[in-house]
Amino acid sequence: MEEHLRVLFVTAEVTPFARTGGLGDMTGALAQVLTELGHDVRLVMPLYQAVRDGGWSLTEVVGDLSVPLVTGRRTARVWQGSFPGREGLPDVPVYFIEQADYFARPGLYGNATGDYPDNAQRFIFFCRAALALAERLTWFPHVFHCHDWHTALVPAFLRFLPGLDARVSAAATLFTIHNLAYQGWFPAWVFGITGLPLSLFQVAGVEFFGLMNFMKAGLSYAEQLSTVSPTYAEEICTPEFGFGLDGLLRERREVLTGILNGVDYQGWNPETDPVLPAHYSVTDLSSKAVCKRALLRTYEMPEDLETPLVSLISRFVEQKGVDVVADAIDPLLTLGLRLVVLGSGEARYERRFTDLGRRYPQQVGVRLGFNDTLAHQIQGGSDCLLMPSRYEPCGLTQLYSLRYGTIPIVRATGGLRDTVMPFDSASGQGTGFVFQEPRAEALVEAVRASQRVFADRQPWQRLMRNAMIQDFSWERSAARYEDLYRRALATR
Repeated sequence: MEEHLRVLFVTAEVTPFARTGGLGDMTGALAQVLTELGHDVRLVMPLYQAVRDGGWSLTEVVGDLSVPLVTGRRTARVWQGSFPGREGLPDVPVYFIEQADYFARPGLYGNATGDYPDNAQRFIFFCRAALALAERLTWFPHVFHCHDWHTALVPAFLRFLPGLDARVSAAATLFTIHNLAYQGWFPAWVFGITGLPLSLFQVAGVEFFGLMNFMKAGLSYAEQLSTVSPTYAEEICTPEFGFGLDGLLRERREVLTGILNGVDYQGWNPETDPVLPAHYSVTDLSSKAVCKRALLRTYEMPEDLETPLVSLISRFVEQKGVDVVADAIDPLLTLGLRLVVLGSGEARYERRFTDLGRRYPQQVGVRLGFNDTLAHQIQGGSDCLLMPSRYEPCGLTQLYSLRYGTIPIVRATGGLRDTVMPFDSASGQGTGFVFQEPRAEALVEAVRASQRVFADRQPWQRLMRNAMIQDFSWERSAARYEDLYRRALATR
C-alpha cells in the first residue's frame, strides 16, 4: 500500500472563509477529497478582515511566529480553524496567518481604487510565514501545493534560501496556475526584498521585461506544474494565451499537467438545492418549469414558459466576453428570447448592461453584484447559459449548468472546450452548443442553433438529460493530483 501523504496547501483563498472566484472553491473542495483518500491535508491562508469578521471558530496555535524578512523579522499569530470533512471524515485544518499591517483590510487584494500598493510585501510575507509555520509545527509536509502568483515564491524559497529546517526544505512542490493572466508583476526593487540570490534576477529566473514576476518563480522552480484543464495547459504554451510566459512553459512542458477542476455536487444539485422553488431530476424534469416561472417573476418579466430564457452569470471583464453579449443584443432579441444577467465588474460593462435592461425591460433583466442564491436560481430556471469567454482556464459555471439541465452555449476555449460537447441532433449526442470565435455573429449563430432544438421538445429533453448525467465530481481529478504529488517527490 502506498504511503499516505502530508500536503500543505498554500493559498490566498479558501472557500468558505474567503474567496473571489474559482481559486477558493478549488482549494477547499480538493482538500476535502484528498482527505477522503486518506491523505493528511492542511491549508494555510492569510487572516483577512473578512475572516476575522466572519464569526468562525478559531483557536490560537502559535502566538509569536517569527517571520524572517530582508527588512527585519516580523511577528505573526497563527490561528487554526477547519471545515467539515466529507462523509463523516475528520475536519480539514486551516491555518490563518494574522498580521494586521498586511491583512486587516476590507479587500483581499485591493479596494475600489485598485490593487493595494504593497501587495508584493504582503505576499512575500505570507510565503515566508507559511514556511516558518511548517518549521514550528510538529507536522512536516511531504509536499507544498502552491496556488497562483500569491504563493509562487515558496518553491524558490525552498530551493534557494539558506537556513531552513532540513525537514521543510526536503519537501517537494507542486505549483498550480489558476489564471496565467495574473502573474504578480512588481518593480525591480521588489526582488531585493525577497531575499533570493541576486543571480535569479535574470530572464532565466524571475525577471520579466525589467520587472519582478512572482509567477515565474513558481513556474521555474516547482518540481511539478499543473493548471485547471487539459486544453488550457496546451493554450498557455502558445503566444496567444501565454501572456509572455509561453516560452518558459514550453521549456517545462513535460512537467505541466492539465487537470479539470471538479464540482461539489452536494452544493450544486437540482434534486436537493434548498434555494430552488422546486426540485427536479434527470428522470423528472417537470419542476424545472416552476423554477423558470419563479425566475421570470424575480426579474419582473412576463411569465412566459414558451419563450427561451437565456442567462449570463459572469464577472464583467473582457476575458469573459461580456462585450460580445452586449454587442449581440439586438440580433439576439430578434430571435425572440429573454436574457437574465447577474454580474459585476468593470464600470463600463455595468453601465452597458444596466442601459440594456432599461431599454428592453420585457426582454432583458439585469442584477448587478454577486448573489449566490440568485446564481443557483438562475441555473435552475434558465433554459440556456452563455459563456463567450476569450479564454477560460477551467470554468465552473458551465459545469453547474450541465447538472441543472441548463444548456451551455460556450466558446471553444480552455475548460469550456473540454467540458461541453457540441450537440448533434441526428445522433442525439452532445451536451451544449459551441462556437469558435469571440464575435457577436458567432454567438448569435450558436444561440440560433440552440433555439432550433428548443423548438422540438423531444430532442431538447434528450439534450437536457445528456447534460445532467455528466460527472465532473472531484474524485477523478483528486487522484491525478495525488499522482503529481508522488511525481514531485520522486524528482525532488
